[in-house]
Amino acid sequence: MGLVAALLLSSGTAFAQGGPYERQRIDNAAADRGRAIYAKHCINCHGSTAKGTDRGPDLIRSTVVLRDRLGNAIGPAIRPAGAHQATLSSPELVDLSHFLHQRVEAVASNRNPRGPLPVLTGDPEAGRAYFNGAGRCSSCHSAAGDLAGIATRIPDAANLQQRFLFPVLRPSTSFGAAVSNIEGRRGGAKQVEVTVTVPKQSPVTGALVRIDDFVVSLREPSGEYRAFNRGPGVTVVVNDPLAAHHQLLDRYTDADMHDLTAYLARLK
Repeated sequence: MGLVAALLLSSGTAFAQGGPYERQRIDNAAADRGRAIYAKHCINCHGSTAKGTDRGPDLIRSTVVLRDRLGNAIGPAIRPAGAHQATLSSPELVDLSHFLHQRVEAVASNRNPRGPLPVLTGDPEAGRAYFNGAGRCSSCHSAAGDLAGIATRIPDAANLQQRFLFPVLRPSTSFGAAVSNIEGRRGGAKQVEVTVTVPKQSPVTGALVRIDDFVVSLREPSGEYRAFNRGPGVTVVVNDPLAAHHQLLDRYTDADMHDLTAYLARLK
């Protein structure tokens, strides 16, 4: 009976603990891989420093992250549901865990306020050439049109850089209408559109509402909501206005990103 009581007491003590005592040892190579995973799946909501935005909470102070060891807490927390749509493998979760713990350690090691990292280190003229040339930015944007005064609307250079690297479509009050956050203003007509063709019926096009392996739904320009089961003979074509931005992520060099930031920062 004494042994049983001792085991129960020790179990109760363990359950009362706030989290593991031993810190996770950071694998820097894994953290570098985790940085890329974070940039792809997390940065839009949790920010470039993981300290949160108006779309997602601060991960540096997150109890889930602080208690996590090698992805054992992060994994269950980001299972695809709600805002989390990514499905990460076990190795990717481990890498992401190392990156987030690396960020926590960096903040904990120096609690004095730090200025933002300098991003205006590029050549504006090289950025102009990239904008009008290899980057093909001018095929959709214009320095004298939609991007005129962009540096005034988004004065923080680091924020400006993040906006064009990881743009998102923000919904407006109209049915499905949205505008890329690179433009730094509300309204507009840019939206993810989808065209669904069902056998023996005319194609239906509208603003994409939801798509998965089984169902695709849209809202027609008239405002009517339509949903279709995906099956044999049903074709679905998605037109994402930000597709070119997503493709550029695999092509940018560090010099390209900083040159383009320096150029956009001049458009006041």
